[in-house]
Amino acid sequence: MKSAPIDNRAGEIPFAGILAALLTENLAQHPEKRAAFGKMRGAAAIALDDIEAVVTLRFSEAGLRIEAGVAEDAALIIRTASGRVMDLSAVAIVGGLPWLFDEAGRKVAAHLLTGRLKIGGMFAHPVLLARLTRIMSVV
Repeated sequence: MKSAPIDNRAGEIPFAGILAALLTENLAQHPEKRAAFGKMRGAAAIALDDIEAVVTLRFSEAGLRIEAGVAEDAALIIRTASGRVMDLSAVAIVGGLPWLFDEAGRKVAAHLLTGRLKIGGMFAHPVLLARLTRIMSVV
């Protein structure tokens, strides 16, 4: 199964290029993640407030489009510092859900509990969040 294209329209934001490269590599190296990627619909924004980098990942049947800023229709809005965002990619996925019972998972849970990581919409859109975590996970 071939993955849908990733269209980075936020080239002026270095973080957008990093995300595009991470996702391209993940999908190439882990064919099992392509199914989750292909089912994703909706928009998820990631804001790195310390470096003023904000992008929206817009998933559709055509693939992924990365846009600058937070889209008004973003179902998820992830806010954290640049040094913590990659912690999300270290979280393992077990049974389709983020595994919070190892070192990487506990670290992300601690960020959530202390407010260093905020995920708006995580209870309203758990499937989108689980799939996003799955395709971004490098484990």
